[in-house]
Amino acid sequence: MIIDMHYHIDERMEPMDRLLSQMDQHGIDRIVLIAPMVDPFHVAGAAAKLASLARKMLTGRGYRIGLMMYESTVTKNGRFSVLGDKYDIYSAPDNSLVEKAMAAHPDRFWGWFFINPSVEDSVFRLESEMTADGWIGVKCHPFWHRYAVRYLDDAAAWCAEKNLPLLIHLGGKKDNGDFRYLPERHPNLKIIYAHAGLPHYQRIWDYIKDRDNLYVDLSSPYLNKPLRLRALHALGPEKCMYGTDGPFGYPAEDGKYNHGAILSEIKQFPISTADQEKILGKNFMKAAGL
Repeated sequence: MIIDMHYHIDERMEPMDRLLSQMDQHGIDRIVLIAPMVDPFHVAGAAAKLASLARKMLTGRGYRIGLMMYESTVTKNGRFSVLGDKYDIYSAPDNSLVEKAMAAHPDRFWGWFFINPSVEDSVFRLESEMTADGWIGVKCHPFWHRYAVRYLDDAAAWCAEKNLPLLIHLGGKKDNGDFRYLPERHPNLKIIYAHAGLPHYQRIWDYIKDRDNLYVDLSSPYLNKPLRLRALHALGPEKCMYGTDGPFGYPAEDGKYNHGAILSEIKQFPISTADQEKILGKNFMKAAGL
């Protein structure tokens, strides 16, 4: 089974009929949806080149400069900014969009329930709203929502108690990028660090490689094929998961998202079929208890 475990549903960028068609075309059995959290934008041209430069800095000797570049993409008033263009970040992503898609296509979609503990009682929301069939875990973004990882303490305890995974996109500062805090406070919590542990990469790989309940996904134009391979070699296939971070980046011929781009890279990895199956779905199934 092939599962894209990291995709942001946004019909302004990719209508549902095209999404389903792309799943059929590329043999993707399931997608785990995330509510949109930003105005539509495209990673192409100069923006793609800037992302490539930041990636080189973060994975080389310019780590601290890379962190500064990374953090600079969120403005002081909380907007996403690339080369002067600014896009609103939603403080309260609309989980109902995911719930409607799961209800309409229960055989194709699961969902991450998006929380923002800086503006809400997240545990109350989880207990009162995360009730529909198809929710498989909790998504959080301390970087774009600008809060310290410790704000997730109560939600993390709730996830650990329910045996649900937490998908987290970290920041580059000491408070919003503390990748050690949650696993050390909640040793039984299953955590998936988004985008191969962006922006910390090797530092996270070294930390999680011997911890069975901690993973990374291989999604997003924050990565490229060589960096995905580096993550694989550092962690082994048991700790990596296939995801896309669509519909951002990787344009198809029609200008919309190419769901086969990252998938084809993983299928070209020099690994066994059994290890490929772990990355493409089995690791996620295990982490989500499915």
